[in-house]
Amino acid sequence: MNATSRPSTDDTHRSAKVAPSARLRAWYAARVPRERRLLALAAAVVLGGGLIALTEQLVAERERLARSLPAARLAYLAMEQDSLGLATLRERVPPTPPALATLPESIRTAARARAIEAEARIAGERVEVSGRAALPTLVDWIASLHTELRLRPSRLELQPAATDGRARFEAVFEPGGQ
Repeated sequence: MNATSRPSTDDTHRSAKVAPSARLRAWYAARVPRERRLLALAAAVVLGGGLIALTEQLVAERERLARSLPAARLAYLAMEQDSLGLATLRERVPPTPPALATLPESIRTAARARAIEAEARIAGERVEVSGRAALPTLVDWIASLHTELRLRPSRLELQPAATDGRARFEAVFEPGGQ
């Protein structure tokens, strides 16, 4: 092979240093005018198609956001109301729990009001309660003892309901529950 058919290493380095945009311009300039017009038309079609697709996607996203905005506003208002309610609850001073000596009578009175047979007694710092009740009534009664008398149930044992639908229970409550 002769020296003219093989590029020298200097030519290879020079062509590597030429910017890609310059090489593209040189390639484009080497085309005949008819090919250049066809390439420009193809680039315009591709660019136009891309812009149309982008516009359609933006319009669709805008419509989706417009549909979801009312729901987001309602959720925001609900959170704002919840926040105000929470602030009100934090400012409210919790009621002081009743004296331990008065709890058995208060428990019996609350049980009689719900037609629950219950016997309560003080055992150290706790109140032990035993009796019979229908399960839905029992759950409601325990919840009312917690909210009204600040008694926290620490133990509850249930025995199966009898034929009258009332189950035997034994419960232990601790005063001052939150």
